[in-house]
Amino acid sequence: MYSIGVDIGTTNCKLCVFELPSLKLVNSFSFVTPKVITKYGSDFDITELYNQLEKGIIEIIGSLSDPEQVKNIAIASVGESGVLIDEKGDVVGPAITWYDTRTKNNLADINTKFSDDELYTITGIPIHSNYSLTKILWIKENCDINLNKVKWLCIAEYIAYKLTDVTKAEPSLASRTLVYDLKNHCWSEKISSIFKINNLFSDFVQSGKNIEKLKSSIASKLNCSQPIYVSIGGHDHMCGSIAARLKSGEILNSTGTTEGLLLLLKQANFDKSFLDSNLSNGQYVIDDLYTLYASLPSAGYSIEWFKRTYCVSNEDFDLLIESLFNKLSDINYIKQKLNIFIPHLRGSGPPKRNIESKGLWYGFAENSSLQDILLAIFQGLCFELKNILITIEKLTSTHHPIIKVIGAAAKNPVWLQLKADILGREIVSCNIKEAVCKGAVMLAGYQNHYLDKDIDNQFEDQIVRYMPNQQITQYYNQVFNNYYQPFYDLKTQLEFYRKKDN
Repeated sequence: MYSIGVDIGTTNCKLCVFELPSLKLVNSFSFVTPKVITKYGSDFDITELYNQLEKGIIEIIGSLSDPEQVKNIAIASVGESGVLIDEKGDVVGPAITWYDTRTKNNLADINTKFSDDELYTITGIPIHSNYSLTKILWIKENCDINLNKVKWLCIAEYIAYKLTDVTKAEPSLASRTLVYDLKNHCWSEKISSIFKINNLFSDFVQSGKNIEKLKSSIASKLNCSQPIYVSIGGHDHMCGSIAARLKSGEILNSTGTTEGLLLLLKQANFDKSFLDSNLSNGQYVIDDLYTLYASLPSAGYSIEWFKRTYCVSNEDFDLLIESLFNKLSDINYIKQKLNIFIPHLRGSGPPKRNIESKGLWYGFAENSSLQDILLAIFQGLCFELKNILITIEKLTSTHHPIIKVIGAAAKNPVWLQLKADILGREIVSCNIKEAVCKGAVMLAGYQNHYLDKDIDNQFEDQIVRYMPNQQITQYYNQVFNNYYQPFYDLKTQLEFYRKKDN
């Protein structure tokens, strides 16, 4: 028996076949997430994305010796982004990438109707240009669209629609739209009425629950007579946490193009202190839990920026990592190479969230080597994470001595050891092959009774623990307090005045 997980990411899209119940990864298919750059900004090329995805489904199922054993396809995706479809199911307007800033002008319109506090007490998320509502309003204004005749679908929901002809909404993605009533687990009537979008959204389906079987036009292209069902796993970070077996009270560091800290809680936090720190509440994909989530927009992206800017090949990058890892325990080397890098290449995340924020670098000199620059980037990412971690633990009155890591960082020993040293915590690297796809498959397995939730399958997972070097942690604490924090505060103040002047 097989299940297929789909991960629609910012940088890459992946399809993975897992054997059930062992969860062994059998085969995979991937492609670069297609995008188009227009005069307005960055869009997902949603038509090309779906075409490649359908091709991948046909190819990957066709590669199996017994395609009849494929039970379902579970889809996870980035949050915030989506599309409007008309009554014929055709896409109208662009599929704006989650990080595109063109929608910042729509924030003023939202704030004339709701205060930040009002929206936070309904949705649990701070107002920001990333969220779906701003994209919907931008498309309405710039593409001359009647919102009474279209439907909004987040990316994973749209792909599920294309595969089944059924429109459904999924709660973890809905809670990133700025229209979801988090307390009552439904679309907000108040927000929908104010913006005249009452008919824009679909009915909900449980995360991971099968919606419908593949429609005949696709099923006919497959060499199997048995129906294959489709489910929406939900937000990619949330699905990844399923693969990491995240439990209530634990904290997960999910890494990729972005990087985030995720906690599972029994209650959402609507207090103003959480709003002031720009922390996002959300609906989890299982067990009636809530999420508290904080995201850095330029984590893995900072590394890609480094490789692109300095023309570093993958092979040369691996050599830099190997050389750098051997020096991380040398306190004298760490002190000599002190740089402060604040990685706001795509704006800043919590606690001072600002889409206009810019990066800052102190310590760059004429003799700075590629290795020095790369060390500073990793250190800067870890200091940013420490800043968020301190904020979360202070507000939630918790302490997390162990942090689970999944995604790109779980394969990078330099990044992992620096996390341990700078955060002063035990880092558990869950090097799970295709964690998001696997988590979506596990979630669908639980919800549709293909898997027993109480059976622990760790078939191919590699767990490695990184412990902090106490001497180096003490030094990094001094750097954080004496350099990083003052630079961060100064930069925040300067950007506040710059925004005020403009």
